[in-house]
Amino acid sequence: MKKIYIVDDDRDIVEFISTILQSEGYETSCQYDDNDIVANVKAFEPDLIVLDVMFPEDESAGFRMARELHMEPATTAMPILMLSAINKRGIYPGKFKDHDKDDAFLPVAAFVEKPITPGDLIAKIKALIAA
Repeated sequence: MKKIYIVDDDRDIVEFISTILQSEGYETSCQYDDNDIVANVKAFEPDLIVLDVMFPEDESAGFRMARELHMEPATTAMPILMLSAINKRGIYPGKFKDHDKDDAFLPVAAFVEKPITPGDLIAKIKALIAA
């Protein structure tokens, strides 16, 4: 069974994603803040991480967490699906898309915007895990 770790401060989003993934046979675990991200991910050993960008205490916490996970040898190869409404909120200039992936600034496997349909989410996750 494939394992997905979800990191988002919005409990409704986490519940939505968890329900969708569990109905597809994935095991899920989650956290709602940026505390101890590397230790928590290492403990769960997921096949993929779904990571939000913005958290109440830090609008760019997701970027920082992605970089922390990328720098840790035990988690550097884990694909990260960055899921956020950042483009809709207009906080950062321009728009983030998959072509913005970068090992230094945005070390993620893919970038998708909220809201995402269940079918699109599952398709993206299956593609990333198979890659």
